[in-house]
Amino acid sequence: MKLLFVIKGLVIEGGGAERVFVDVANAMARKGHDVVIATFDRPEGALFYDVEEDVSVHRLGTGKPGLPTPRRSVAVTMARLRKLAASLHPDVAIGFMHSTYVPMTFSLLGTGIPLVLSEHASLAYFADKPLQRALVNLVHRQSYAKTVVSEAIRREHPAERQARVVVLPNPVAIGQFSANIRATPQARILCVGGLREEKGHDTLIAAFDAIAADHPDWHLRIVGDGATRPKIEALLSTTIHADRIELAGIIRDVMPEYGQAAFTVVPSRNESLSLVAVESMASGRPVIGFADCAGPAALIDDGENGVLVDPGSDRTAALAGAMDAMIRDEDRRQRMGRVAPATVAQFSAENVISAWEDLLHSASKSRG
Repeated sequence: MKLLFVIKGLVIEGGGAERVFVDVANAMARKGHDVVIATFDRPEGALFYDVEEDVSVHRLGTGKPGLPTPRRSVAVTMARLRKLAASLHPDVAIGFMHSTYVPMTFSLLGTGIPLVLSEHASLAYFADKPLQRALVNLVHRQSYAKTVVSEAIRREHPAERQARVVVLPNPVAIGQFSANIRATPQARILCVGGLREEKGHDTLIAAFDAIAADHPDWHLRIVGDGATRPKIEALLSTTIHADRIELAGIIRDVMPEYGQAAFTVVPSRNESLSLVAVESMASGRPVIGFADCAGPAALIDDGENGVLVDPGSDRTAALAGAMDAMIRDEDRRQRMGRVAPATVAQFSAENVISAWEDLLHSASKSRG
């Protein structure tokens, strides 16, 4: 198959969706498919993730790393993408995330190219974004299928559209992360994720600060960067135990981070399927997350492979209590860590990539 993979940007700190995008595109190329990647990126700047040598990358030159695409640039983006598709004649076009697949769909209307839309947010993300929600619903009707990362998110869609919503979880190299199981953990709490409002780093920092005095040997390490870094740095300037909270920034290879941590916290307010939680569990490290966040809630079996926190009326206090209990009970951490790897075996890259290939074959045949 000739496959056109489209994403807004890869010349940025790699988030979970960007990493999955590259993993799937690379895997399809290794399976012998003709893979082309199109991004909105400008020519300057290196890609954050490596792509296979035989995968060609076309930069449409209309976007800036980490910033919304200006409205005046959307029409240019669509025209350039349509021209590229006309020259390639792909069997399927795959757009990752709504910021990409909405303009991609309008760009390719009338071409007959089957479209697969890959969404990495839950529908709750669009609750206060009526225009985006309407556009997402509209383009879904024009697609062959839409992929989501969990069954819970599939069920959020109207019943009449669920038949064209396919659950494809994020692929993880389970075997590689399992090497962390043998590592000796430090007195460290790990959080991995881009610094954005919905990731809840402010809650995590406040929760750690509330219990840090009782656990003087413990540290919090936050891996990632993003738009809210200035706000988080300002928060740290007023935090009592800021000397034990590290903003590690961007780390390309995060795998060793899990082995060095005792457990991982996913403090997100809104998240689909947490790739971080899967990687932590594959590493034999339990995870703490909020019960009202779809991603962690879909993965954490409360008390078995981690802890689901009921935020109640005080999100910070609830998280602080869960972290305090986890720190105090090493036997519990070890028991959860032993259980965790088996609970994420379904996310093995081999299984997920095979399902992706089946979907794309089916989409290509729909063209007639």
